[in-house]
Amino acid sequence: MQEIWRRILTESQGFTKSEPLIKKIIDYNISGKKDLWGSLGSILSNKLANNYLSQAELKQLIVEVLEGNDNIKEQIITDLNAYYDRDFACETYLEVILFYRGFQAVSAYRIARSFYLDDQKLTAKYFQNRIFEVYAMDIHPGAKLGKGVVVDHGIGLVIGETSEIGDNAFIFHNVTLGGTGHEGGDRHPKIKNNVFIGAGATILGNIIINDNVNIAAGSIVTKDVQTNTTVAGIPAKVIGQAKKLQ
Repeated sequence: MQEIWRRILTESQGFTKSEPLIKKIIDYNISGKKDLWGSLGSILSNKLANNYLSQAELKQLIVEVLEGNDNIKEQIITDLNAYYDRDFACETYLEVILFYRGFQAVSAYRIARSFYLDDQKLTAKYFQNRIFEVYAMDIHPGAKLGKGVVVDHGIGLVIGETSEIGDNAFIFHNVTLGGTGHEGGDRHPKIKNNVFIGAGATILGNIIINDNVNIAAGSIVTKDVQTNTTVAGIPAKVIGQAKKLQ
């Protein structure tokens, strides 16, 4: 974690000199912060504050959660590295924490989930609601997301209450992990590791998308998908093998 924070500080210094207009944002969110968690607390609280909870109150709350939960720290660090390594548009760690809505939304979801697991469910749903209002993504705090999750663009993303997503998922905008409307209880998809989900894909019901699967943009998936396959269409059908995501 310290290595990434030092990298962000170095990147910040370069942009402060080369892009004066961005200096104020860097000074507010990066400069003078003791570590990544203080910085992320500043960024998220500034985004999520409203008339009910001030930026200062939210920042204290968020930083306390981040500093006190090693599991969330590991997840966020892995997410951050995944954006840098796998998003072709990403050139710096700094831009991810400052401007990538997918990273910020999932980080805020992780905080919401910590409250959900602590049986503070209305607090968790307050965060869920603010994440939706600010980032246009609806991620239920009951859903389980692994580490190394990249949400590219993310607008229109819906992840239902009993959904599960494994490690190293890459998810585009307008993706739905939803129920069929015909059953309660455990009713949402289970996404395993190293899965790619293209823009506008809809995955419905308590089905399993196994490891190393590619789901093409616009597909509708209502049945289990086996390991190492690419599916496409309405309804989705296997069209080939999938290469392992790097």
